[in-house]
Amino acid sequence: MDKIIKKVNNDERLIIENRRHIHQNPELSFKEFKTMEYICSQLDNIGVHYESRIAGTGVLVQVDGEKESNEHKTLLIRADMDALPIQEVSDKQYISQNDGVMHACGHDAHTAVLLETCRVLNEFRDDFSGTVKLIFQPGEETRGGAKPMIDSGILENPNVDACIALHMDPDIQAGKIRVKPGSLYASPDDFYIKVIGRGGHGAEPHRCIDPIAISAEIICALMNIVSREVNPFDEAVVSIGSIHSGTATNIIPDEVQITGTARSLTNDVRALLKKRIGEISHGICAAHGAKCEYEFSELFPPLINDSALSERFYRTACRAIGEENCIYGGSATMAGEDFSYFSQVRPSLLFKLGCRNEKLGIVSPIHQNTFDIDESSLKIGAILFSEFALEFLN
Repeated sequence: MDKIIKKVNNDERLIIENRRHIHQNPELSFKEFKTMEYICSQLDNIGVHYESRIAGTGVLVQVDGEKESNEHKTLLIRADMDALPIQEVSDKQYISQNDGVMHACGHDAHTAVLLETCRVLNEFRDDFSGTVKLIFQPGEETRGGAKPMIDSGILENPNVDACIALHMDPDIQAGKIRVKPGSLYASPDDFYIKVIGRGGHGAEPHRCIDPIAISAEIICALMNIVSREVNPFDEAVVSIGSIHSGTATNIIPDEVQITGTARSLTNDVRALLKKRIGEISHGICAAHGAKCEYEFSELFPPLINDSALSERFYRTACRAIGEENCIYGGSATMAGEDFSYFSQVRPSLLFKLGCRNEKLGIVSPIHQNTFDIDESSLKIGAILFSEFALEFLN
């Protein structure tokens, strides 16, 4: 453990340089070509075997341990690398150089941490048996790059036994982490409703089938799903994001378009939301003689951390950075995270890495144009990834 900590501490300046380079050159989902090239150049310097252009811009690194063992295990460690369509506001020298694009979710940090993990594990191959697969994944912020990478076969040859990842958390002080078993992220699904009525003059509503009035009834009814149909001990969200209709004050339109998001922490509640949003929308339309078109777009499944893996990682973290710096449990978030695709098929864990520092003014939530991290947190992530890999494989 001591030599890994010493190695990462010695490399801290390089980790920060990698993070700042990636931060200055952000790219949107599935367009991370220069990011991929930079990652590959760093991997060439390290001297590890890798495969690039997986799912477009993804990179897979494989580091095989050289310690003898009767059992071969494989651990996968993942970092996402795409940015967001946000114009950064900052006085830092490493501000984004790409107008309208910014690393506002910490993926630059995730990538820098994983590059250092590659460096550490490659240097200490004699200290572990089995295999570590380290993946740099595209497209987490949109439809998700995790699934196409999994579909490409990265969990096979050799078979992956478990997967881990981290996410920067500006609600946690730098130097600390949080590990939560069970549900951590929600399924961030979208839904689309079109209410098709019959338009006409606003002075003669009796000659019309008013889709605006019907839509108002639908929206009010949808708000009751969570409060009256979901178990109070289960968390769920139904929110309306947009309503589009009409052209004038005195014309009843022919149709209304409604969009929204439905989020849940279990697959059972997810299925309930999908079913009931459709039934309520169709039912209210039918009651008023209108037609209804309904689409429920499933994005990522809920992210559920494996309990045994969570406890095992937590014990490793307590030994590495001190129990006083490790938080166990806490609340889930209703945001989405496509690492959930890994958690559906292998025991998986995503932990939160604190990056908050009030003294430095680093307090902005993710997805804000002022988001930044306390860069001292980067070495914590690399130490924990590396330490757990050795512990898991040995």
